[in-house]
Amino acid sequence: MAGRTSRTSAKVTKKTAAEAAIANPVLLSGGNPQIAKGYGDAPVQAYIAAMPGWKSDVGRRLDALVTRTVPDVHKAVKWNSPLYGIEGQGWFLGVHCFAKYIKLAFSAARRSVPSRPASPNKRKCVTSIFMRKTNSTRPSSPPGWSKPANCPVNECERMPGHQHLRDGGAISMKKATATMKKSGSSEEKDGDSPSRLIDARIKELSDWRGETLARVRTLIRQAEPDVVEEWKWRGVPVWERAGIICTGETYKSVVKLTFAKGASLEDPSGLFNSSLDGNTRRAIDFHEGDEIDEQALKTLVRAAAALNTSARTAGSRKKTGSA
Repeated sequence: MAGRTSRTSAKVTKKTAAEAAIANPVLLSGGNPQIAKGYGDAPVQAYIAAMPGWKSDVGRRLDALVTRTVPDVHKAVKWNSPLYGIEGQGWFLGVHCFAKYIKLAFSAARRSVPSRPASPNKRKCVTSIFMRKTNSTRPSSPPGWSKPANCPVNECERMPGHQHLRDGGAISMKKATATMKKSGSSEEKDGDSPSRLIDARIKELSDWRGETLARVRTLIRQAEPDVVEEWKWRGVPVWERAGIICTGETYKSVVKLTFAKGASLEDPSGLFNSSLDGNTRRAIDFHEGDEIDEQALKTLVRAAAALNTSARTAGSRKKTGSA
């Protein structure tokens, strides 16, 4: 009984500390709010409320614009930055505060939106907008650039701090997200295929992590011959069938295989040893020297693919019935 009480007290203390952190956020260097990693609208709103000065109003209006434009948007705060994305497609917008401006980084938008002339961005599929506090009605356009009739620059011009400095113009959320859906979510669509990028990652690691990643990749392909390989979130191998089966992340001392719906899968062999507290994901951490239970891993991959397929089939039947 005493042990149960102590655990309950620890949970309450932890919850109180988390609430206090949100109520009194720390501003990091440059004035960016420090908000704990979390998924959903709540952590994003906590970040927006903590944005200093005029930036908070920009954050609120930007959040409303994204939500209105992409009704099924998924939100999260990671690396002390709000992220907006589409399930199964990845994140299309990240927000970050700096001392004198707000940076909006759009993924998969570079090919879908006409931009003002600028030096090439180092990241081929990222277009950045820098918003500063300004009293002018609008920065002048560089020679050779004219605003297209359907460009939503006016949406941003109505916000305080609307000045756009690099890669020009305001980005249409509709165009950016439509590009993600239409072209697939591989971040290097115009370059190497996802499979080649994964090959390059394995070769680049050139140690036990590369060997482990190569082995689990082979097992996944053997378990699900129709699996689709993707390359998302600026460098994460992803395996899909009717949705994400798992991702393969590599760190200094671990190779992590994260199953998108792992919490819903049976794991009689006890492979899951990480991310055990969430309601959705589960992960397997492989360390140097660990043996891989190949049969159990294949069974888990097949179960994840079957779960995705059944969920998609059920959704199709529901839509057909409602029609």
